[in-house]
Amino acid sequence: MIFTVFTPTYNRAHTLSRVYDSLCSQTFTHFEWLIVDDGSSDNTKQLIDGWIAERRVSIRYEFQPNKGKHVAINHGVRLAKGDLFLIADSDDGFPANALNILYNHWRAIPDEQRPRFTGVTGLCADEQGQIIGDKFPENVFDSNSPDIFYRHGIRGEKWGFHRTDVMKAFPFPEPENIRFVPEGLIWNTIGRQYKTRFVNDIVRDYYQGADDQLTRRSKAN
Repeated sequence: MIFTVFTPTYNRAHTLSRVYDSLCSQTFTHFEWLIVDDGSSDNTKQLIDGWIAERRVSIRYEFQPNKGKHVAINHGVRLAKGDLFLIADSDDGFPANALNILYNHWRAIPDEQRPRFTGVTGLCADEQGQIIGDKFPENVFDSNSPDIFYRHGIRGEKWGFHRTDVMKAFPFPEPENIRFVPEGLIWNTIGRQYKTRFVNDIVRDYYQGADDQLTRRSKAN
């Protein structure tokens, strides 16, 4: 398995079809869709059971008591069968060639250099197809998360994957009674040891004002 496309979700049955439809249309098919339900009380499970029965894509569903997105991510990393771990929020959409673009850029990294890289990150576009935020300094730009933000001043939504083994080596902390751990804590920690290949290709459709509920609650916290 090449990709584990991972979706943490909480009461988002009304938006999950956007992820499902995007995955069904992918030109690259070597992936699984792993969903960790963080304690939903809506019809999320029934919806996903129906998609599993359709057998259009490989889907696995796991339920956990409500503990927060960071715990759901750790759970997903432990369960992942793919070599590459891509987080797709429960209201995300992406072009039909998104996985193909990401994988082709990954394979373009020379074999002897790839162990020093954690993954590939591309651009996001809004509903009208306009790029959100800044492009990278070059169409293919090797750097890391802290430098992209602090040294190069790149802002705006971006989307990409990490190697699953790297994610396993850098789990989110799970302090008791804490429902939010900022994702940047882990991305910056990984960035101090691994490079990322940043590319000026659109790989995600970002629906502004429709943030994943787990992410939105996290930002509020």
